[in-house]
Amino acid sequence: MNRKKWITCMLAAVLSVSTLIAGCGGDNKNTATGDGTTGEAAKDQPLEFTMYTFDDGWQPAAWGETVTTKWVQENKKVSINYLPTNGNAKQRFNAMYASGELPDVIALGPGPELDRLISEGQLVELDPYLDKYPNLKKSAGDQIIDINRSEDGKLYLVPDWYVGGDHLNGNGGWAINQKIYKEMGSPKLETLTELESYLRAVKEKYPNVIPLEVGGPYDIKMMYSAFKENIPPYFVNRMFYPEGDTLKLITEDPAFKEFMIFASRMYRDKLMTQDVFTQKTDQMIEKLSQGRVAVALNVNLSGRARVPNSTLRAQDPDGGYEFIWPIYKEGLDKNKIYPNYTGREGGGKIVITKNAKDPERIFAFLDWATSDEGQAVLFFGPPGFLWDEKDENGYPIPNEKYKSMDKAELDKLQIADNIMAGNATWVDMAKVARENLLPEDQRDFQTQQQVNVAWKTSMDITAFANTDPQGDSEEGIVLQSVKDMFDQAFSTMIYAKSDEEVESILKKTNEEMSKLGFSKVLDYVQKKWQDNLNKMNGK
Repeated sequence: MNRKKWITCMLAAVLSVSTLIAGCGGDNKNTATGDGTTGEAAKDQPLEFTMYTFDDGWQPAAWGETVTTKWVQENKKVSINYLPTNGNAKQRFNAMYASGELPDVIALGPGPELDRLISEGQLVELDPYLDKYPNLKKSAGDQIIDINRSEDGKLYLVPDWYVGGDHLNGNGGWAINQKIYKEMGSPKLETLTELESYLRAVKEKYPNVIPLEVGGPYDIKMMYSAFKENIPPYFVNRMFYPEGDTLKLITEDPAFKEFMIFASRMYRDKLMTQDVFTQKTDQMIEKLSQGRVAVALNVNLSGRARVPNSTLRAQDPDGGYEFIWPIYKEGLDKNKIYPNYTGREGGGKIVITKNAKDPERIFAFLDWATSDEGQAVLFFGPPGFLWDEKDENGYPIPNEKYKSMDKAELDKLQIADNIMAGNATWVDMAKVARENLLPEDQRDFQTQQQVNVAWKTSMDITAFANTDPQGDSEEGIVLQSVKDMFDQAFSTMIYAKSDEEVESILKKTNEEMSKLGFSKVLDYVQKKWQDNLNKMNGK
């Protein structure tokens, strides 16, 4: 999830560290040191490691400067020296790689950087630690671990924000400005026709309001889910779609054509955000906070609308935002429309490089982090701060301080800013348990929208996990060239002056994808997809 996604903000800090106590193994009572000793001997051994987060959009708060990481520093005797991206994560990574000075730990996603580190033997194999420190196996399960294995069958990463069990997660969807909606007479708002009619009426009555706010190009792509059953926007980004057991070019899908024509019309009729290709996240949040949005569509809307919702409701109890069931084309089953999707494998990949002096003890810490205890501390803060006890399922029970604290002030504390090895299922279920103990007017906006709509409208796409070809392979080179062309064509279609122009561009895009050899990519992904299905079915 995400999780993206998918969390946010920082500058680097060089921090001192102390020690990893025996508790780092979580359920395992023995914590190993670098020289192989365990238990009591590990208590006074210092553990310090560097970490690079391969994401300019999320740079965590400096370790030791939040109440959560200060507790970890003092009680688990672990600190992390974050290395900054300097606003260009890829360039900084390439510089470190070229100099041979890789950090001890890197948090990144699937892609050429991960592939390169694995293929060139730069990463520590984690299989020897899985049984010794059992929390990852217990929490993630064999299926998630196996689907994250490299082609050589070995595990080189700790998945971040993996989704175990039957749970599906998601943060995105459609939401309405409740004040405007009520003033408009609360019309039925379910189908694309009803949506367009509503947006045109809003534009007429509220000239200073954005009828449909979308955060960026990906959020436009979320509309694709409204035109077809059982098809999330994931496939627009991948530029293919499944038809039975076969993958086909997305440009050949009639539903994609309908979607592009609709989206382009929304843009040229000024019913949609006009700076959709240039605005930044904080600009969208500012519009939401000012109440200048009638309908919003965004991949992380439950998160982005959280503070704006609190702001507007403080001004007017009847104001704020509320998720609605996903919009759909007339004739489709509304219960088969999926603007969200879940890859159980985890969107983030945390790897330990061979530069690390104590890889086993770093893994022991990450294993503790992904345990129930670790997730409780890293997501909800340390015991005794906002919670004192846990319920029968091990979920923190909010104390009076949490209940009485202003939510805007709570956000400033960055309680969960440094969570790692995230177990999405545990965190989601713990959030629900916590919120259910609170009066309705005190419940967290994001969690409520997830429970009511977002999680119910998420589709499992784990079968497509790790199916991108390696960047420097023939298929990888073709994929990049097609993606560059497709992204340009996508924006050109949105900017089109007529439906006919959209169709013309779409036809040329389809031809160009074929000329560039995208069939090679489809063949590669097809095989990986089928291999994943076999893994998931225990074959």
